[in-house]
Amino acid sequence: MNAAGVSCGPFDAMDFLPMGILVLEEDFTVSFWNACLESWTGLSREEVLGRDARQLFPQLGRPLVTSRIRELFRGAPPAVFSYHLHNHLLPARLPDGSLRLQHSVAYGVPSCEAQVRHVVLSLQDVTEIHNRLQENLRVKLSLEQEVKRRKRVEAKLRELVTQDILTGIANRRAFLHTLHREVRRCRRHGHALSVAVLDLDHFKAINDHWGHLAGDDALKTFVRACSDELRGADTFGRLGGEEFGLILPETDMDGAQVLAGRILERVRAISITWPGGTIRFTVSLGLAELAPEDTLETLFLRADQAMYQAKAKGRDRVERA
Repeated sequence: MNAAGVSCGPFDAMDFLPMGILVLEEDFTVSFWNACLESWTGLSREEVLGRDARQLFPQLGRPLVTSRIRELFRGAPPAVFSYHLHNHLLPARLPDGSLRLQHSVAYGVPSCEAQVRHVVLSLQDVTEIHNRLQENLRVKLSLEQEVKRRKRVEAKLRELVTQDILTGIANRRAFLHTLHREVRRCRRHGHALSVAVLDLDHFKAINDHWGHLAGDDALKTFVRACSDELRGADTFGRLGGEEFGLILPETDMDGAQVLAGRILERVRAISITWPGGTIRFTVSLGLAELAPEDTLETLFLRADQAMYQAKAKGRDRVERA
């Protein structure tokens, strides 16, 4: 017998469990109310035992909850009331005033006659677990955002290290690094490799006459025109000022000559409208194909020298090393 004079029988052993234990009769009368629930809710046994739980706790009167509990009295398997959907079946406040999050399991207790006369509703306080999970999720999201931010920064740093700021193509360092790799690869597999050095003709005159903004526009327009003629495997780089380079894997001298001819035609067709007139220019190209005795330096030097030969022979042309 408990303090209210109501027999609790076998449920007395649950009185001091560190979770809430509520026992219901078939008419939803409360027949057991453990010490944990007294502490959580502030309601004593005298205030709860013998009363209809649905009147005390309206959440228990919700159709879904009521029907599941009724099914238990008919022998149904245990019912789980997840805290995600039923987190305050028995409202119980924490010291800070917030409500405890409760994960509940209800199950029928058969009598000696194998009939279910009582349903036990056990309630576990999962507030701390939930808060920890939320904090872990917050930390996880924060870390993911930090990783993404660092990747963006790293990508930007790679751009700054490898790309020409004005034109967006490879800078000199990245170009020579790629050339070194391609020389080794093509030599190892016995494949052809050609290099072109390109230099805009009379570019200083464009800067002097039209200004540096016009010169920058001319360089960007030149890069776009050349890029339209290149394959995905080709590498286009700015070597400095108005000098550019092309790395052409799997391309012999004749193939490089054909490409150079197309580039000459594309550049001749460039016409940039600028305040005060129209800007036009040409380009000189030097070509070199990887030879057995070549190093990276000698291959590049031969293409560079061929470009200067094109300049010496009148510009707007291609010369082969």
